[in-house]
Amino acid sequence: MTIEAAVQVLRRYEGTFNANDAEGMNALFWEDSTFVNFSGSVSTNRDDLLAKQRFVFGANGPLHNVSVLYQLEQTIELAQSFVQVVARQRTRGNDDPAQDPMHGVVILTWSSARTNGAFAPDRTHR
Repeated sequence: MTIEAAVQVLRRYEGTFNANDAEGMNALFWEDSTFVNFSGSVSTNRDDLLAKQRFVFGANGPLHNVSVLYQLEQTIELAQSFVQVVARQRTRGNDDPAQDPMHGVVILTWSSARTNGAFAPDRTHR
């Protein structure tokens, strides 16, 4: 059940990304999460991450109206209540990774022991 629940969090993440829903996406993170974006900018708490999410999804932000698809590649059960989800990120409709600016690998670490099914992403991109 833990692996299935972690994959469902990935699907919620994809949905909030595609809806440009900074608050909804931010609610998926633990308060003390670490998040590293494509450019290498690091956020170590939800407040900082929310400010960055609002910027990138905002009307003039670089991810405004960008639609992505996460293709599950692997789940790794690290311990009884900890799962890593490895997924390939692509722009919806773009099948050529070499021509896709959103192509990358996302690694999310999820714990059923933490509150409300949130994850502590260790996000790594190509």
